[in-house]
Amino acid sequence: MKNSDVKTKVLNTAAQLFYKQGYNATGINQIIEESSIAKASLYNHFKSKTELLYAHLETLNTRWFEQLNEYLEKFTAPEDKILAIFDFRIQRQVSQEFGGCPFIKASAEVPVDDARAFEIINRHKMNLRALILKLVQRIPQEQSILNHEELTDTIYLLMEGATVTVNFQKNPQMLQKAKAVVERLL
Repeated sequence: MKNSDVKTKVLNTAAQLFYKQGYNATGINQIIEESSIAKASLYNHFKSKTELLYAHLETLNTRWFEQLNEYLEKFTAPEDKILAIFDFRIQRQVSQEFGGCPFIKASAEVPVDDARAFEIINRHKMNLRALILKLVQRIPQEQSILNHEELTDTIYLLMEGATVTVNFQKNPQMLQKAKAVVERLL
């Protein structure tokens, strides 16, 4: 097996385990066993479980935005793209059996002084906010009672809060409600 294949296999296995059972409950030996690789192969790519988490979050961030951007390509109006972000998140939550946002899940498990993990997570979230702002800025200001920054923050906070709620309610209702509120604001 090529080095890049081993690394990809480890990252994919870790992603599944971290999402399903949590970062803290997932051990290196389980990742090695479920990846069907040698321990040395894992440590050739990742110095520690923490380094593996960082690589996982970076990879997840890249894939998440690639999938989102591909999903949004079929829409042209900025309002439609904003509403489609809600649909994208609903579809992800349904397909992942309402397991929640993997970035929020990771933030709840890493030590409070893990600056690198929080930087990666924050960058992901702020890139989402920046995308929303970019779309909001394409909407004429007079269409909303809120300025662009306020509207962006309202959409972002509704989306994030609803995503957390669907995780423990195990249904998409709050994301659907948040989308309906945003549709009225647009």
